[in-house]
Amino acid sequence: MKFNVRSMFSKIFSRPDGAQDLTGASMPTMKTLKGFDDFFSPWDGNVYDDATIRTVIDTIARNAAMLGPRHIRRVNGQVVKTESTLDSLLGTSPNEYDNTYSFLYKVISQLYSYNNSFVYIKTDAAGNIVGLYPLNYETIILRELDGVMFCSFTFSSRQVTVPYSDIIHLRRHYNRHDIFGESNAAPLRDPVNILNSVKVALRNAAANCMRIVGILKIQSAAKSEKQTAALDKFTKSYTSAQKGTGYAVLDPTMEYKQLTGDIKTFDAEQMNFVRNDIYRYFGISEKIVTSSYTESEWNAFYESIIKPLALQMSQEFTRKCFTEREKGFGNEIQFVTNKLEYASTQAKVQMAQVLMQTGLLSVNEFREIFGFSAVADGEKRLVSLNFVDANKQNQYQGVNVKGEDTKNEPTE
Repeated sequence: MKFNVRSMFSKIFSRPDGAQDLTGASMPTMKTLKGFDDFFSPWDGNVYDDATIRTVIDTIARNAAMLGPRHIRRVNGQVVKTESTLDSLLGTSPNEYDNTYSFLYKVISQLYSYNNSFVYIKTDAAGNIVGLYPLNYETIILRELDGVMFCSFTFSSRQVTVPYSDIIHLRRHYNRHDIFGESNAAPLRDPVNILNSVKVALRNAAANCMRIVGILKIQSAAKSEKQTAALDKFTKSYTSAQKGTGYAVLDPTMEYKQLTGDIKTFDAEQMNFVRNDIYRYFGISEKIVTSSYTESEWNAFYESIIKPLALQMSQEFTRKCFTEREKGFGNEIQFVTNKLEYASTQAKVQMAQVLMQTGLLSVNEFREIFGFSAVADGEKRLVSLNFVDANKQNQYQGVNVKGEDTKNEPTE
């Protein structure tokens, strides 16, 4: 049996039948408002190799990766549930290599590592989306042809050029560059160097304090053989696991002086300052990193980090995954999460009682809050009869617009 072996590069960037591959070398580079500032490389000064920074990025990525992408359609102000292939693609497996969680984790990790994250939108000959691929590239060059912007990505020794409209582009610290977000290398250089210096100092201190723990001084002159024998006898008699008692008896010719390992380096306050400097840069706190947060602290993290990230992804995925005509029909991609999952049980009960009675939650959504599985017909919404239409409250109360009692009036 003969197998058709194709590289990951070929699988991702294979063109639909009849389509021509674009050659970036034949295109002029794009001139931005600041000149020919068209090059970007995802170099971060190796900050991702630092344990503190990797822990911070992991904390944000694994929490934001729980956002649920969904394809919706707004019709006459109402949200209509779709059953499209795109909805299935987003909800389970955006490509043949990733499930939805791992896909989002990588996209967000790259965003916080390099402040730029690129996802290639692969389509078939009919224009249907068949895959979404996060790109782990070496360099990118912006090019322009007939007023259209293209991106030339370099992967090792291979290069591919695709329209910018086929790329989902997420950015952080988007300020001075016309297209790309700013690099983390400069603002994180000093904190990382200081943190590494602290770790090296602690490592050296730990090594030095274990080298010499004490000095056995022989008062009279002695040959080296006698010194070695005296030390050996002292060690075996008083420090060995078999005979050691913690006490030593010395004759007048010997004197023992213990050396302490109390070597001063950086105190806890200085260590915390360095770490908190990094935490502040990414906008999170130590309690979020160590998962020791309170409900209010989690809500602050959600509102300041997860929610803006969900908004950016919703807008960018919608902008790039749909044509103008499809967007005109109300098609959107939303990234949502059940915020109540992180609330206390008491807060869940209080909010669920109100939300369910007003019809804002379905039965299954109510069950999901408390960790129960979905049930059949659980999509129905229950509404309390204690709530009425404000425009019809007089009718419900049996009073006409003139304030007259209508309870005993005949009905039509």
